[in-house]
Amino acid sequence: MNRIEIIKNHLLFSQQQEQYSNIIEINNCNTNNYNNNNNNILKEMENNKIRIIEYKNGCKRIILNRSEALNSLTIEMLKFLLEKLKEFNDDNNCKFVIINSSTDKSFCSGGDIKEFSQFSQSPTGVNPFIKVEYTMDHLIHTFNKPILSFVNGIVMGGGVGLSLHCSHRIIGDNVQWAMPENRIGYFPDVGTSYFLSRLGSIGLYLGMVGVKINSKDMINVKLATHYIPNEFFERTLEELCNDDDIEGYRQIDFILNKYRKTLYADKESSHLVKYQTIINKCFNKELKSVIEIINQLKEEIDNNKNNNDEIEWASKTLNTLLDHSCPTSVCISFETIKRALQMNIDQIFEMETRVGTRIGDRSDLTQGVHKTLIDKTHKPIYSPSSIYQITQSFIDSFFLPLDDEKKEFSAI
Repeated sequence: MNRIEIIKNHLLFSQQQEQYSNIIEINNCNTNNYNNNNNNILKEMENNKIRIIEYKNGCKRIILNRSEALNSLTIEMLKFLLEKLKEFNDDNNCKFVIINSSTDKSFCSGGDIKEFSQFSQSPTGVNPFIKVEYTMDHLIHTFNKPILSFVNGIVMGGGVGLSLHCSHRIIGDNVQWAMPENRIGYFPDVGTSYFLSRLGSIGLYLGMVGVKINSKDMINVKLATHYIPNEFFERTLEELCNDDDIEGYRQIDFILNKYRKTLYADKESSHLVKYQTIINKCFNKELKSVIEIINQLKEEIDNNKNNNDEIEWASKTLNTLLDHSCPTSVCISFETIKRALQMNIDQIFEMETRVGTRIGDRSDLTQGVHKTLIDKTHKPIYSPSSIYQITQSFIDSFFLPLDDEKKEFSAI
């Protein structure tokens, strides 16, 4: 399943989803996947498709439970997550937090696209949505105790933000990771520019092209901190939730290291290893603009006579950037990643709030979502319609302070 098909399914499911409005005690829900007889459980609850389990050893566990919509995040889910994370961060009885999914098919496919598009067309724009999401991601990044994400299956967009900022990023065997927002007229956000900017040419490639990578890629470029095989995932979670000796990082690391395995990335199994040389050539820091990257890709197609794989890669990459992405989004993603290298996490979320507020309120997003995911013509009418029509002053305008100070990012 490619990433656009994943987003299509995400949208279809979100259209069918009914929202939870009240807190539901787990005893009144279907709890087949969890053992209510565990004597180490202090409290269980569910709200807005998010299950919370609190354990006697100080573990607070957040389980994304909207599997029918690939755990896509609605605004109410984001608000609830932010509320609980603030509570846990301030709770002296909380020793660490775990975030995982109720299904191994998807950790989280991102923000609810239908709802996000509706915000875009409303008087308030997307700012209320992204401010809640970015505040949550910033809190995770600056959390004052260990916070662990256990990731398997699909992880995109907002799911990347929810997992990537954790102190421990544990992945299983079947991760499908991508930031494909340029395809629908938005841009790679949720603080990912902090990490992508520090990956050099690889980070710029992932952000601009939105290519899907796997578990070996993630370990290789350190987007994940631990690889634990699927067969040990549940055992690791159970031990963390029930070990009474856990006081902090040392005991958590001991348990994780007991089950972690080495994951070797090679050309046969890793996209980023296979194409590392040509990625470094076409997305390196010496290239000062999107046009220079485009020209370098064209040069590889015309002059690289000895490697058919690299020619095919360059052709596909060029086609993605020119024919299957929003021109403004591509240029914005280049600029945010370039600027982010010199910024701390507070500055990055301030930048992304300004950019996200402006690009999220443009017709490009409406066009991208509708043409790609609804009528499926894959022929959105973007404005400007070509990368060659975009000026640096136009891009710079997205990064200016917002007119309304209340819309600016503010950390907790």
